[in-house]
Amino acid sequence: MQNSKIKLIGFQIFGHSLFQDGSIFSIQTASQVTSRTKSRVYQLNGHLTLNRTIGIVGINATGKSTLMEIFKGLNDLYLKSLSIDQTSLIHSFRSNERRIRVRTFFASDTDDRFCADTSFAQTLADESTTPAPTKQFEWLITAEKIYHSKTAASKSKYFEFKENQLAAQRSALSQKERLLLSPKDSIFRIVLQQSTMFYDVISTVSLTDSNVVKSFADETPPELLEYLDSSIDYLKYKVDDSGHTLSYILKFKGEENIIVVSNLSDIANYLSSGTIKGITLFYEFLNALRQGATLLVDEIELHVNKQIVRDFIGFFSDPKINVNNATLVYSSHYIELTDDLDRQDEEYILIRKVQTKLCRLNDAKVRTELKNSEIFQNNYLKGTAPSYTRYMNLKRTIVKHNQSLSQDATNTMGSGENSRDVK
Repeated sequence: MQNSKIKLIGFQIFGHSLFQDGSIFSIQTASQVTSRTKSRVYQLNGHLTLNRTIGIVGINATGKSTLMEIFKGLNDLYLKSLSIDQTSLIHSFRSNERRIRVRTFFASDTDDRFCADTSFAQTLADESTTPAPTKQFEWLITAEKIYHSKTAASKSKYFEFKENQLAAQRSALSQKERLLLSPKDSIFRIVLQQSTMFYDVISTVSLTDSNVVKSFADETPPELLEYLDSSIDYLKYKVDDSGHTLSYILKFKGEENIIVVSNLSDIANYLSSGTIKGITLFYEFLNALRQGATLLVDEIELHVNKQIVRDFIGFFSDPKINVNNATLVYSSHYIELTDDLDRQDEEYILIRKVQTKLCRLNDAKVRTELKNSEIFQNNYLKGTAPSYTRYMNLKRTIVKHNQSLSQDATNTMGSGENSRDVK
């Protein structure tokens, strides 16, 4: 692993209450790379090809955000060596049986490949550290095996391992190692050299319901402002030595007045929500493109013009811009965005009945002449459109509610007339 860099590729999950057992999510290519689509993929090493963009679509409550939070949490647990309760896994793990097993896949740019096969259990927190009135459950690691190989493997079997490729096992640790290792920490870093570098995973999922400006070093690029809102002259930032923003300095073209605010929320009084979201998206996109990171963006179309979203996504699929081989994983309710995905393995469709099924479009066996958006909107895969029966039940509820209000109004008027008669 000397001078190599490792990347989280995907995972397979069992026991999660939302997803079907054995569900797999991966940024690895799963279909043939042609001359027409080769610019949309990149080689991490001599045997592994990855997608530059992955789109996730599904109706409400199918688990799009949860899927991305699990991906981010696994990266932080294994590659950043954080404890479970320091990651997004603490709120993205949900299990009726309070047990989850995850097989997490990694690969390096020097042809190393890994699988962390980990079992998690949710137990009551230690009463000695948690007061009785605030008892909570916590996730702990109960079993763990790490597999490693450098031997060549086909695309379909790249992350299949044999027992003789077992590199570390939690149950085989010495007594001293067990005492030093928390049940909330993984043994994965034991396998890696401490100097091993990794490609980061950047997530904006926690910011989905908020719309705040991300500060650049000293000034928002004027080219970005011109693209988003040509009426803005500049947006600068005054920061202290630690990088904390002290004030925001905004000026519009043709106006002498310079607006200075110290509170981030006050910017929203002067800039449109679309401009604010555009600045934030560009900041995160630029950050990921510089690092070659995997960027997770939930509901990418929120507040932003659809063409701007398309243009921003295009930064990742353009190898002249995406020179560090970053990957964008986004979810969207703007289904037409998926028509821009030229490869069927770039799209995951989440279909929920009792549990959510992760359907990669290349596995769906649909007619190739259909647009990606048509497959979803026409409910071709059954479960990608709201239930008609549930819609009719909701409609009847509205009718009953209106009838009830009308009856109440009639009764009120009637009682008023009666009271006047009595007088």
